[in-house]
Amino acid sequence: MLRESIVCILCAVLCTAFCPPESPARDLIANVGMIPPHSVMGADGKPQGNFVEIVKAIDSVYTEGAIEIRLLPVRRSADKLVSGQADFFIPYFRNKQVPLSSLPFAYASEPVVEVSFVLYTRSDRPRLPLDKLDHYNVETLRGAAMHFPFKISGVDSFGQGVLRVAKGRSDGFIVEQEAADAYIMKHKIKNIRRTLYATSDSCIMIPKGPRGREIDKIISGALRTLKKTGRLQKITRKIHRPYSNWQPYQMNW
Repeated sequence: MLRESIVCILCAVLCTAFCPPESPARDLIANVGMIPPHSVMGADGKPQGNFVEIVKAIDSVYTEGAIEIRLLPVRRSADKLVSGQADFFIPYFRNKQVPLSSLPFAYASEPVVEVSFVLYTRSDRPRLPLDKLDHYNVETLRGAAMHFPFKISGVDSFGQGVLRVAKGRSDGFIVEQEAADAYIMKHKIKNIRRTLYATSDSCIMIPKGPRGREIDKIISGALRTLKKTGRLQKITRKIHRPYSNWQPYQMNW
């Protein structure tokens, strides 16, 4: 009996040494920036909207763990990612003119979708030269300044940025077209000119370093899987579209 017990113990030790248990699943925290109507808090107190749906789709193909969704203002979402309080953040737009070495974060290697950025200016004033925007008082959403290669101020919402231009309190406002256009149409703002500033990849922000590379494998792998099935495109079509050259000042409002 003693010999048999010793043999059993030795077998158990050998199995542990040469057949280690699978590494535990890794749960992730996803910060989603508050960008109405694409990411808002629902009446039930839970995050909802198309950006939230993208994270849920990633979660559905990430079988090694669960993803917790936290809805926060854009700047706070980005800050918490950089400080290590989240594993990834969506959405963030990559400006290829800004070197990655100058940023405190990295991007997932697989982009989500291409986005058109529009410069909104007063229609009764001369056009702003796109190569000299640093000479003017141009604004964007707060927390997105590092996305631009020139000094730019931040505002709290799409509506605030559009109204500041319309009232002459800023020279221009640069953001993705969909949310700003929706605000202009809803409030029938007429004295605005739209100019395509640039097209950019909508990306997922991840940490720099080994931790970020691990997260990149998870996120980019999930995005590629979702693209192959067409599931991701069904969601992104509701958020972003190719640039549309319509002009508010030409509308019969």
